Amino acid sequence: MKTARCGACWLLLSGIGAALAADRPAAPWPPPPGPLRLIIDSDTAAEIDDQYAISLALGSPGRLRLEGMVGAHFGDAGGWQGPEKSMAEMRRVLEKAGLTGKVPVKRGADPIQYRDRMPTSEGVEFIVEHAMQATPADPLWLVLLGPATDAVAALAREPRIADRMVAFWHGRTEWPVRCWNFNAYNDIKAARFVFDIPCRFILFDTGTYLTIPMEETARRFLPLGPLGAYLHEFRKTNRGFQSPRKGMFDLGDIAALVDPACVRWEATQAPAVDQDLRYDFSQKRGEIVRIYHVERDRAFDLLEEALHRVAGQR
Repeated sequence: MKTARCGACWLLLSGIGAALAADRPAAPWPPPPGPLRLIIDSDTAAEIDDQYAISLALGSPGRLRLEGMVGAHFGDAGGWQGPEKSMAEMRRVLEKAGLTGKVPVKRGADPIQYRDRMPTSEGVEFIVEHAMQATPADPLWLVLLGPATDAVAALAREPRIADRMVAFWHGRTEWPVRCWNFNAYNDIKAARFVFDIPCRFILFDTGTYLTIPMEETARRFLPLGPLGAYLHEFRKTNRGFQSPRKGMFDLGDIAALVDPACVRWEATQAPAVDQDLRYDFSQKRGEIVRIYHVERDRAFDLLEEALHRVAGQR
């Protein structure tokens, strides 16, 4: 496992870093018009909703300029090969879209073990490289559909990207009680640090109700080329995926970027996150954006439109 030690890393992730959160750069929301620079960081092999989110991004080139994807770990469920499993699934989605080799796919870091020794990886270095090429006016949007590990590791590796990158994390937490979700408890240190670090931070805190019955995916997506067929047929690999109550959670994150009008949000003070993942609002970590609602019908309409575009480009 690659790791990085640096003085800036220690300052950023210590109590000094928490104090500096008062100077947190503002997250640009709603995002500006025009194409947004995007890297998707995803535990794609852990679930089914990541594939839906990636497909929407691939079919929205006028709005999103996808510069690469980073395969994230997913804790004990994925084991030490979790990032490789996520990368393999990302490449499978790209193949179904007719985009094999057209989008870089990099390995993400392993979970954070120590405050003063951040993990790194080719994916973390890739994020830093692309964020350093961005500007505060035209930042890199790092959409984290899994743990916050790679965002924290990248910010520790290069603190200068704090206002050149937007960390857009799918938390779907139990706000305002605790930061509890699969993505959070797979790397508790990363979940705590992402609230502490003075970076541009958007918490996507909704999406549970992005459900769709099998009959609807068969009708709307199955006819739309290999990618649309894959999104439907993949549901058959797991009984839980076939449930009409199965949430396609991560789809909402990309829908929010494609059409910001389909979400509701608030500007709020970031709380600290305790070791048991409970929010501590007595400690202020600077202003963040929290998205708390996404329109279900609009999200799936956007996906259907995107799949039409992908099928037409093959």
